[in-house]
This record gives sequence, structure tokens and C-alpha cells, in this order.
Amino acid sequence: MLRTLVIRDFILVEHQEIPFAPGMNVITGETGTGKSLLVNALSLLLGARGKEEWIRPGSVRAVVEGCFALQGVPEVRQYLAACGIPPEEDFVVLSRELTQGTKSKARINGRSVPLNVLRDVAVLFLDICGQREHSLFFTSSNILRLLDTFLPERGKAVKQQYVARFEEKRVLEERLSSLERGQEKELAELEEILEEMQQSELTPELILDYEEEFGRISQAQRYLEAVQEFRESILGDGGVLWRISRLRALFRELSGTSAAPQEAEVQEILERVELELEEALRLVQGLERLFSFSPERVENVERAVAEIERLKRKYRFLTTSELVAFLKGLKERKNILEEEIAQKDILRERIAELSRELLFLGGELSAERRRAFEVLRERVKEELATLALQGANLDLVLEKRREPGPEGIDEARLLVSLNPGMPLLPVEEAASGGEISRIVLALKSVASALSGTPVLVFDEVDQGVGGVTAFGVGDKLKKLSRQHQVICITHLPQIASFADHHLKVEKFSTKEKAWVEVTPLSSWEERLREIARMMGDEKKQAATLEYAETLIRRARSGGFEIQ
Repeated sequence: MLRTLVIRDFILVEHQEIPFAPGMNVITGETGTGKSLLVNALSLLLGARGKEEWIRPGSVRAVVEGCFALQGVPEVRQYLAACGIPPEEDFVVLSRELTQGTKSKARINGRSVPLNVLRDVAVLFLDICGQREHSLFFTSSNILRLLDTFLPERGKAVKQQYVARFEEKRVLEERLSSLERGQEKELAELEEILEEMQQSELTPELILDYEEEFGRISQAQRYLEAVQEFRESILGDGGVLWRISRLRALFRELSGTSAAPQEAEVQEILERVELELEEALRLVQGLERLFSFSPERVENVERAVAEIERLKRKYRFLTTSELVAFLKGLKERKNILEEEIAQKDILRERIAELSRELLFLGGELSAERRRAFEVLRERVKEELATLALQGANLDLVLEKRREPGPEGIDEARLLVSLNPGMPLLPVEEAASGGEISRIVLALKSVASALSGTPVLVFDEVDQGVGGVTAFGVGDKLKKLSRQHQVICITHLPQIASFADHHLKVEKFSTKEKAWVEVTPLSSWEERLREIARMMGDEKKQAATLEYAETLIRRARSGGFEIQ
């Protein structure tokens, strides 16, 4: 239930903390005092679009806060926990702030949240029914939701299956949409490139080999000249090896005439140098083989390198390494594309299968809804009879949608005939504003036992109603208040007499400003005087006060009857 509504600088309210009580809360006041601003304030908590003109003149921001009891609404705790918002022990505070020139702010328990999160929590607490909401009440989606509250167990099971299949189809369609990136075209392009590579007989490995070999060819002349010079220096007449051989022979001749210890060491060094030079010569001769190319080989390598350069220009790569990396990824990319195409085929097949299932389940759900409507119709007719609409009759039109939707394959319209022999027409065409209000009240009355919404707000539900019919409306609201907290804005003393908690809205003004105050009428005398005022007796004469008391006692006793 709604415990308190705090309003700061909103329209004509400076600062009010308005208490509400269990049962039936009635809000009354003179026309133009601003009773409906309370509905606007509650609408903000439900995510309604804020207006800058709602900020009180002279202020830069307006704030609306609602403190709701958590008792009986366990899903709120679950939702808040999922959002990472710890609730207080037994209540939650929803707030909305309007600031000039900037977006509004939404908070839950003082923590900033997106507006849709505030709305999702608020709808678990609050339902507003007023003239502005009546056009929405008779929309197809709302009628279907109303019907579904009367589905039998089998019907609920069918709807559950339908919703599950629809959600699966939605997820798969999103997955398919994410895969729809023109894989077939890209795969054809990759296959064309792979075929081109196959015809050119170039692989990433060969490209690197050709590049490396071409580099050797371009350096071959210099290397071969260096090899020739090295060989002549080592092996030529008077070359290094010849000179070392001569030195070794010289020291061998000397070894017989002297016993100097250095001779043996010199011999070892010369022998080691000779071996190192022979090894170097072997390596150099290997270089000669590495840098020796036949004319045919040079022509083949140059042709391959020209093809590589062409490919780099064609596919806009600056370096050979980029081309090689691209070619190495071709086959892997091809495999990915082929897998995605296969997945798309599987998804399309499953989506088609789900579409067939949705049509079947949707048909079953339509039949269950028609049966549910028979129950709903009889109960609503009983309720309408207590609201001076004894001859009213309802009918339901279910038309098939072009495509299955989240609520089924149905588009629903509610038809009504208010008098015997009159044709069945859409509610908005057949009924006046007051009659529509009573039809909505009757529908909400029969659905209330199945609804978990704790707070029901009624604005202008008494439009076009008077006399004993007003007692029927008040009695209906009173019965609703046994299971819900009812907040009703009314101009009728008959309805106000049913209140468990009575609030009066008054407007005051000076030359400089105007303001609105909301006052709980806590005493019996205050209630009598307000109901007397609503009957047009501003002087509160004794006879009027006596009749006001009669109204209240009559409402409490249920001593009235709709003919």
C-alpha cells in the first residue's frame, strides 16, 4: 500500500507530506482546487513524461516521492535484488525529480535508476484509472490481459507454452539477424581468391621463400665477387694457406737445432689457424652454391615476385607479411563462414518450426480466451446491474493478427450494448463518459480478486453519475478496498460517504501567489462539514449536516438498492 506521498514544489504545492491509509481513501475539494495534481504526481512515479510547467513558479525543480509498504508484494524484493538495490526492511521509496532544462531523474531508495526501472517497480504497486486512461483500457493488449486472468488451468498452460515459444523465436531471430552479414557473398569472394592463389601456385610458405630467394638473387653478384676474392686470398699463389704451410715447415727445421719451448706452441697455433681457414673456405664455398642461380631460376623467381607484387596492389597490402597473414587466414575464415551459413540454415528451419507451433498454440489460446470471456461476461453483467446498467450486454471480437505477437495471434475488441435490442458496438462508440467509467469499474471489480496490484487509483470515476447510482459506484469501490488500497478522487457526496480515510484539497491565494494544501479530515465533524459542502450547503446548516450523517451511516450499513 501507499503510506505517504511527499510533494515539493509541484504545480501549486510547496511542500506536503500526505498520509494514506488502508481501505478506501477519498480525495475531495472544490472544482479547480487541484485534486488531479495528486494523480499527476502518482503518474510521474509510473514513468509519465514530466512537464516543466509542473514545476511550481519560482522554483527550479519539483520532487515527488511515494513510500510504499512491501507487505504482500514479494516480487518487488526480487526485482530490486536483481537490480542490485537493497530494499529497506518493510518499505520502498520511489521518487521522481523534474528540473528545468534537464531530463528528469528517477530514484529508488535514494539511488539513481533508469526511468524504465522505476516504472517496472511502480506498476507492481500502482494502477491508475481515469478518463485519460480509459482509451488505453480498451486497447487490444489490455483486453487480452484482462481475459487471461480468467483462463482456466489448461488455458494458462497453453499461454505459458505460447509465451515460451514466442520468446525462443524472438531470441533466434535476433541471432539470425546478427548472422545476416552477407556471408554468402563474402564466401564467394574468398573462394575466388583461393582459386586465384591455386592458379598462381602461390602459398604463404612459397611467397616467403620467393621473397627470401629474390633477396639473395639481388645480392648474388656481390656475394660471388667476395667469394672469389676470398678463395684467391686463401688458395692462390702466395695465398694465406701457402704462407702458413711455409711457416710450419720453417719451424720444423728449427726444432732440430734448438730446444726452445715456444716452438711446439707456435706449431699448434699454426696448425689450428690452418684448420680454421680451411673451415672458413668450406663455408664460403657453400655461400657460392647458395648465391649461384641458373638463368631459368632467376626468371622463375622474378616472375613469382612480380605476381606477389600484383597481389599486394590488388588487395591493398603495403608489405608482403600483411599479404601472407591475409592468405593464412583465408581458410580459417572460409571455415567460419561455412559454419555460420550452416547455422543460419538451422536457425531458419527452427524459426519456421516455431512459427507453425505459435499458430497452433495461438489458435488453442484463442479458443480458451473465448471460454474465459463467457465467465467474464456473466460476472461483469452482474456488476453492471449494481451500477444502473441492468440491460447491458458485452461481446468479444477476436481477429487474427498478420503475425503472431507476444500476447498471441489475436487482436481483441470489446463490444457493448447498454439496452435490450440495441446493437453491439465498440465501447467508445456505444457509451458516454459516465457509462464508460462504470464499465471500467465493473471490469476492474471482477478482475481485482485475480490482480495483485496493491493500490488502485480512480480519478473521475463518478463522471456522469448521480443519485442512487452514485451509491452503487461507492459500494463497488468500497468492496474493492477490502482487497486493495483504493484512492478515489470524487465530487459526489454519495461516494465520499464510503471513505475510510478522507482527504480534502483546498486552494489559497494572495496577490503574490496561490498554493494548494491537502488536509486529512480526522474528526467526524470535519467529514460531516465536507460532505455537506459537497451537497452545496456552504453554511453547513443542521439539516444538511444531518443528511450528511445519514449518508455516511447508510454507506456503512449498505442500506441502499439499485433499481
